[in-house]
Amino acid sequence: MQPIIFDMDGVLVDSEPLHQQHLEALFVKIGITEPEKLNHNFKGVNTRDTSIILIETFNLDYDVDELVKLSRKAYLEHLSSIKELPSIPGAIELVKFLAKASHPLALASSASAKRIELFLTKLGLKQQFKVIASGDDVEHSKPAPDIFLLAAKKLGVKPSDCIVIEDAENGVRAAHSAGMKCIAYGGSDHNDDNLLAADLVVKDFHALVRALESGGLPV
Repeated sequence: MQPIIFDMDGVLVDSEPLHQQHLEALFVKIGITEPEKLNHNFKGVNTRDTSIILIETFNLDYDVDELVKLSRKAYLEHLSSIKELPSIPGAIELVKFLAKASHPLALASSASAKRIELFLTKLGLKQQFKVIASGDDVEHSKPAPDIFLLAAKKLGVKPSDCIVIEDAENGVRAAHSAGMKCIAYGGSDHNDDNLLAADLVVKDFHALVRALESGGLPV
């Protein structure tokens, strides 16, 4: 069965609004008064690279490790207070369908290992993924291919055999740089990334499950 590598934010969890809430609170805490000066897409970018960008853009008096620690602690506290995570419609069904069909599944997310653990526990999906690769495990964030190549290595499969499920332009670029095919999820109202480079763009995971039931992966 074909190995499938899932992104997490925006693919399993509708976390963009949650992350935006966190960033806005973080900006206040660290003294960023003109966030409109920040012209950067943080989707798929890990906390360390985000912290570097913030420090360089606003000349912040923070050490990178210090800001990473502060940001992660604040975000985890925010997420832990949420009783039920807003999952992407059909995502849990898709993961469980693929796992039941014996596809080797990996999760490759720029999130920290602790946040991945929190999300998968809240979603009830910890047992579905054979392999997890976090942003802590690689040197370069997406659009670099590092995290997808690591996931393939951990699965013990060739990158060219893998299909990535992503929601971000950076993620699509990373998948293709890794030599993998990519299915992009474009069904979120607040996702305005350009996903046209993906091998397939879907807007409904329920429909994708029905297509799989009929005849396998459509890429």
